Amino acid sequence: MCVPSRAVRVGFTLVELLVVIAILAVLMALLFPAVQSARESGRRAACANNLKQLALGSSAHLTVLGHYPTGGWNLASVGMISPDRGSDWRQPGGWGFTILPFIEQTTVFNASPVNSTQPLPIYACPSRRGSSIGPGGIVMTDYAGNRGSWASSLTPIEDRITTFGMPSAAGSLPPSDPSDLKSLQTSMAAAAGLLNEPQTDPLASVTVATGGVIFVGSALPDALIRDGRSNTYLFGEKYVPVAAYAAGTTGYQNVAFAGDSPDTLRGGYRVPVSDATTPIAANNTQAFGGPHTGIFNAAMCDGSVRSISFDISARIHFLLACRADRQPVSPE
Repeated sequence: MCVPSRAVRVGFTLVELLVVIAILAVLMALLFPAVQSARESGRRAACANNLKQLALGSSAHLTVLGHYPTGGWNLASVGMISPDRGSDWRQPGGWGFTILPFIEQTTVFNASPVNSTQPLPIYACPSRRGSSIGPGGIVMTDYAGNRGSWASSLTPIEDRITTFGMPSAAGSLPPSDPSDLKSLQTSMAAAAGLLNEPQTDPLASVTVATGGVIFVGSALPDALIRDGRSNTYLFGEKYVPVAAYAAGTTGYQNVAFAGDSPDTLRGGYRVPVSDATTPIAANNTQAFGGPHTGIFNAAMCDGSVRSISFDISARIHFLLACRADRQPVSPE
């Protein structure tokens, strides 16, 4: 006797297919933030490594030349940058230029004129753009030297430098004129003196020296880091509003080799600011900060790199940017 064979079903029903798709969608929704978080963690680590390499380059600069990298002159002097001008107050270029031979970029350093379009990945935070070439087609930096905690937001340092008689146009200072160079040295000393004036730190009402490590015309020896190298900022990520990533504004528009400007130097007078902060306040152009969630990376003078919370107290941040305030403080 023949028994009818039972029909074999092949495939899925529409309902089963929709259930599978829904499950996959939920899994993707759960996994996506984790993947994004892992990627950002990697980018933040790469950013910290950039700062580590800059700190090591600065240490080599200190060993060979006897002082930390200079802060250079001002933006009007970019056209006068040259390896022949040395590494102290005579050098119009800032730390981004004088550190080049110590981060394996001697070719860029010796180029004449200075090659400002050569990519330098060490200057770029991968969480921000991923490239050191900015909106203007020139190499820019996502990092800034520590100029100290002088209240530059009250009187822009660029204005005071001009008042002291520094160059107001590229090439305006004849390099062979001793009298002009002597006048410039006097101007540098006056501007540097201003940056080291005692001021009252926030909250504690204690008058302290506000000098930093890299500032206009500086050539600071290690002996003047009197608060301890582990308690003094050397470099840090700088605040750049997200809106400026493509537009090239707000401290994000000039070559990384420039002297004193919001593009290359920041201080501790303003608390650190997230790039996501809006509206954009003009005073924030002097602030450290960055694109990472909750923190910015900072290299200390001892070469260590630390993650500093955006919620750090104003007083501690102020004092960490001062090299000789003599106050007991350390990063939170």
